[in-house]
Amino acid sequence: MRERQSGTSPTTVEAVEAARVARESGHLKVAQRALDHAAKGLGPGDGPLRPRLAEEGDLLGRALLAEGATLAALGEWLRSRALGRAEARGSVASVAAEYGRWRPRPGPIGAPKDALLAAATGAFWVGPRARARVLIVEGGITGEGTEAFGRVLELCSRGAEWVLVDMAKLTYVGSAGLAVAVKLAERLRAVKGGLCMFSMSPNLKLLVETLGLAHFLNPSSAVAEALDLAAGSGG
Repeated sequence: MRERQSGTSPTTVEAVEAARVARESGHLKVAQRALDHAAKGLGPGDGPLRPRLAEEGDLLGRALLAEGATLAALGEWLRSRALGRAEARGSVASVAAEYGRWRPRPGPIGAPKDALLAAATGAFWVGPRARARVLIVEGGITGEGTEAFGRVLELCSRGAEWVLVDMAKLTYVGSAGLAVAVKLAERLRAVKGGLCMFSMSPNLKLLVETLGLAHFLNPSSAVAEALDLAAGSGG
């Protein structure tokens, strides 16, 4: 086992070492849990350990991607990048560029007449202690669809500090739908997270900005920008 660096927590050092051993043995889920434990245990005296944790996260991300676990790999790379690993930047950008391949396929929610579709990813790391989830919504948010939209937003926020909403194929959202989103955004901000709507139509973006809601909904151009926003929140 590597020698513990001065000023670092023994349990945190051991967790990083355990992650390395598990990764090299092919036990990637065990490695993930060990790194989660290490990241949660980071304290003021663990500064020297951060590069090791970031390096191990980068290597684990590569192993996870090789096994087809794209979302898990993205989370490790985002966390690694947040801890200062420059090499993880290109990996994050590469996965974001392939968004169309790991974007979940939406299914119907709410009343059939609303033609509202939705799907969400699992939660993934965007920082040492913060997780995010991507929510895809398609169709229109009107009438009973507003209630369904609210339920989906609530579900997506469980176990995540950030909800990134893909609006690329959303044709319409009324003021009630925006109000539901703002309410969740306020709650997420209270836990140092937030809500980000990306790839929205120019008309909807103009409406959001005109109503003064951009501060809450963080309109972004694409998933890469949304990921950067969440990862840059310091979580």
